Amino acid sequence: MSKRTFWRFFSTILICAGCAYFFLPLSKVRLGLDLRGGVHYELEIQGSEALDSDLRDNKDRFQDKLRDKGLPNALLTVDKGALRVDGVDTSQKDLVDKVISGLSNGYSVQNDGGTLRIVQRSDYQKTLVDDAGKRAMQIIENRINQFGVAEPEITRAGAEGTRIVVELPGVEEGDRERIKGLLSTPGHLEQRLLAAPPDKQIYFPTKDAALQHYNGKIPPEFELFPDIEVPHGTKKPENVKPGEEPVQRWVLVEARQGLDGADIIDANRSQDPNTGANEVNFTLNKKGADAFATLTGIAADQNRLMAIILDHRIISVLSAREKIFGGAVRISGSFTPQEADDLALSLRSGAMKASMHFLEQSEVGASLGRDSIHAGVRASLIGFLTIIAFMVFYYKWSGFNAIVALTVNLIVMLGLLGSFHATLTLPGIAGFALTIGMAVDANILIFERIREELDHGKSVPGAIQAGFDNVFWTIVDAHVTQLVAALLLFSFGTGPVKGFAVALAVGVSASLFTSIYVSRFIYDWILERHPGTKTLSV
Repeated sequence: MSKRTFWRFFSTILICAGCAYFFLPLSKVRLGLDLRGGVHYELEIQGSEALDSDLRDNKDRFQDKLRDKGLPNALLTVDKGALRVDGVDTSQKDLVDKVISGLSNGYSVQNDGGTLRIVQRSDYQKTLVDDAGKRAMQIIENRINQFGVAEPEITRAGAEGTRIVVELPGVEEGDRERIKGLLSTPGHLEQRLLAAPPDKQIYFPTKDAALQHYNGKIPPEFELFPDIEVPHGTKKPENVKPGEEPVQRWVLVEARQGLDGADIIDANRSQDPNTGANEVNFTLNKKGADAFATLTGIAADQNRLMAIILDHRIISVLSAREKIFGGAVRISGSFTPQEADDLALSLRSGAMKASMHFLEQSEVGASLGRDSIHAGVRASLIGFLTIIAFMVFYYKWSGFNAIVALTVNLIVMLGLLGSFHATLTLPGIAGFALTIGMAVDANILIFERIREELDHGKSVPGAIQAGFDNVFWTIVDAHVTQLVAALLLFSFGTGPVKGFAVALAVGVSASLFTSIYVSRFIYDWILERHPGTKTLSV
């Protein structure tokens, strides 16, 4: 064996061994949802909520700045996708515009029939929705990872990136509704003081009763929220999904936000040592701790209550006897252990800017996944053995060259999938079967070209050399074209299409290597062992 042939042989063995490391034992291969079983969700970001959330976040900041700049009666209210400015004459529009533009270039001021309105610019709205999608992706990943689901697939989809596809293989049926709640819940926590209206009426049995009390319109300095806290001594209804808890009463709170949950740095479940009730403790950063101290100081001085509001629903009403420092907050309530754990998880992972709407949900059982694996592997083996039989029958001893190349091709494909941590799906198995056929196609081109050169009277070494040289660019061109198609499928496809694209791209790369490099090495090795060969079985 010449030095060149030896190094080709050694490199081929080394590549095969390296690839085998990434997929042996076969338990290293990551199985997709359709093979392992699990659940598939497709969610859509509610962009309008992201826009409203930004309005609420900026309302108090804008209002305080307007008052500092000589408009003491300015009162801002979120109204129909904008901030309505009350207490300011339209003749002062330029001043309002100057103040707002100095705070944010995403807003502009308009005169709407004698009322000033602060509206979001269209490009700013697009940025807000996109940022909400990115934040939702990050938070969903954090929540799924903390929940303990192994190897989740979470991707953005849709022309505007407003959809998120979540595939969770191996999730037990009992956990699916719980995970669904974690995915859709924004987890936006805030604390506000309960209102102090002149007539001191804060609680109402229904929303209509509150509106009737205020002649159809809640004053702009207050907001109305449903209270879902179960009174002490009352049994909580069973099997109630998040967001569907019965409303106990409606509560009037201050419109000004006292504390935002974005300042939470940790949260966990605990139990009251006296009653054994489940609680949620969370810790605030320096900014949040200062805001909480201010809030509790006002509540203690004025003998007022505070409401803890989660996703626009009151989950607890607290009192404060003195100003509380340190940023450690405890939420008590009628939580089950699972509810307390899920609330703590949501607070730890951060709040989404908008809720998620479920567009699609599908479930795959583990037994169906096993059946799919067996069927896919059986089909691939039948195709592989059929190709082997045809190659040996038609090309005689040269067919064994193709068999070795196909075997190496299969090893390299599995190794590449394992090294990329790619997930094998049922369409991926179909891609495997397809690329095996394409791999042998390259060998057929080479063999037919060698046969033509032999018919023209060339020697065996000359025919092999000419055969590989003449089809080299044809093979490269065909494989590159297929690779481009696979990349396009991966870029614009979702779910099963991406699984097929990955298998196709990996198979094309492996086929290019084995058809040109491995097949040539085998012929060179045979010629070195039999230098006087006059004929070639092809």
